[in-house]
Amino acid sequence: MQPELQAVILASCSDGENLYPLTEQLPSVLLPVANRHLLSFQLELLERAAGFKQVLVVTEERWLTRLSTYVSETYKGRLQIEVTVVPEGAGSADALRTLAPKLHTDFVLIAGDVITDLDFARLADLHRLQGAAVTALLKEAPPREAGVAKKAKDLDGADFIGVDERRQRLLHVESAADCDAGVSSISQSLLQSYPHLQIHTDLSDMHVYIFAHWTLQVLELKPHFASVKFELMPYLVRKQFLSKANLKIPTAAGVQAQALALSTSAAARQQTSRGAADGFRCCCLVMPHDAGYCVRANTLPSYAQANLDVARGGVTHCEKLAEVDKADDAILAKEGNFALKSFSADSARGYGVEVGGRSSVKKSSVGPHCRLGANVKLTNCILMDHVVVADKVTMSNCIVCSNAEVGEGASLKDAQVGAGVSVDAGAVVKGEAIDSNATDADGDDDE
Repeated sequence: MQPELQAVILASCSDGENLYPLTEQLPSVLLPVANRHLLSFQLELLERAAGFKQVLVVTEERWLTRLSTYVSETYKGRLQIEVTVVPEGAGSADALRTLAPKLHTDFVLIAGDVITDLDFARLADLHRLQGAAVTALLKEAPPREAGVAKKAKDLDGADFIGVDERRQRLLHVESAADCDAGVSSISQSLLQSYPHLQIHTDLSDMHVYIFAHWTLQVLELKPHFASVKFELMPYLVRKQFLSKANLKIPTAAGVQAQALALSTSAAARQQTSRGAADGFRCCCLVMPHDAGYCVRANTLPSYAQANLDVARGGVTHCEKLAEVDKADDAILAKEGNFALKSFSADSARGYGVEVGGRSSVKKSSVGPHCRLGANVKLTNCILMDHVVVADKVTMSNCIVCSNAEVGEGASLKDAQVGAGVSVDAGAVVKGEAIDSNATDADGDDDE
């Protein structure tokens, strides 16, 4: 029997990822979050949902070996994972075209940088009830503090998202990049049909979608679409007020889409009677700001915050891995290792960590087999595996990749250190990204 929904995780091809230099030698989905691989959070979401047996993980050729190793040696869950390669530089819509022969039902599309404790059944139930072409997960931003005025720069990078008064129908989608001077244009016909349309700039598209299978035909008819978020989604939202015939999809797909729409329950048809003449519906599930955890770890600040959130146990259903076992604690208790005394309660510690005396680790995640010297001070930092930090080093708001070394007495703030990079003793680094080519954040060679 075919599953009701298939699942696709974009281990590459996520729109808007900006995690360099962390991804110089490692795919973003294998970056550690409180000593868990980022990919494990999307797999856990699907495992909690039940009903999923197989997951298609999309990546590029250069990361195939690493992801295959993760699937065969690290992942211990019940899902069957198939890693599929797409051309380098392919967008999310391009990836779906590649996967089309493997997709036979409605399908879930999840970006490989999402961490959420969402009850996935809520999203799936809404999709079924509405017979939607697409159902998207949106996250509401926390309210602004009282007395703090909204500034024009607050709209930088914000999407203009329009929903109905019930916040279930997705009526308008326009990215900030497509808006003219921060002004979003709304058609008069849309306002006539939905006079209570609500336009939001405080809703974020979390790149978790359920698509009707027939939408793959749209991608075949629009070969220039590269991105799901920036091209396919706005197109479907805009065209939902026209007949399906206007999409000019092939007959078989059109019949399938029509049958799917007709299968919508009587209750759903009654609830959406105003749009009953529409060819199809685009829907959304809005997570209130205080009703669950949902974040995309696709920028350096959001990735660092996700590490802190998971390390301190602030994500329901997303439990961090046991940092150490009793045998490791016995090893760490040896004379000269102060690992057990140096970590605050809201920090995460990997297996085999060694720490010198008078060191302090606060609100940080330290990966397995790291070595910290004496008088080391870490605050809001992420250290991946096998990092060596010499004596008297101070770091705050830093991310240090695997096998890097930080020399004695160095001071780092708001910095990122690439894999295998060595920071000189006594160095003062602020606001820089140091990669394996010894370039600074502006891409100029260090002298």
